[in-house]
Amino acid sequence: MTRKAKELTRNDWVLAGLAALAEGGIDSVRVERLAKSLNVSKGSFYWHFSDRSDLLSALLDLWEKDFTAQLIANVAAQPTPRARLLALAEEALDASMDGVDVAQAEGAFSAWAVLDPAAAVRVRAIEAQRIGYLVRELSLMGADTAQAELLAKGIYLALLGVFSARRYNPALAEDAVFRRIVTLALDAVERRRR
Repeated sequence: MTRKAKELTRNDWVLAGLAALAEGGIDSVRVERLAKSLNVSKGSFYWHFSDRSDLLSALLDLWEKDFTAQLIANVAAQPTPRARLLALAEEALDASMDGVDVAQAEGAFSAWAVLDPAAAVRVRAIEAQRIGYLVRELSLMGADTAQAELLAKGIYLALLGVFSARRYNPALAEDAVFRRIVTLALDAVERRRR
């Protein structure tokens, strides 16, 4: 039994697009394929999107909102910058978000940015938000600008390394290693303050 177009929300299509992106890259995000995965006709797509570009923009919006802003919001109540950064590290290590493998999704967004200059602009802006947040928190801990930027990039690149290794060598992608890197970075800031 097929679903009716009106039963689906825009978010259903976006999540189907995210799953397709994570599993097969940007070339897998095709209206016909998504319609088949959602068990609806291809025409129902147009209830929610003007075209494929509209869907692709929505994917980047979701990545920014759910994979970035929401993680930051989730740790905002922590009492100190150190506590927020440790909690953020834990949040970032979640293996799944919106039912999609985070490591695969992160890799797919990066690969898409390599292929599409417009996507690259958005991906770089979202990564700048992520690194900017880390810099602000490290600065609140007492790091000077240069140290905060260096450590923020190091933490972020370590996380991307974990995500990359999860896809091909899970034994290498130990969450404990990333946690230790974050702790060492935070300890370095605190030692410098003394």
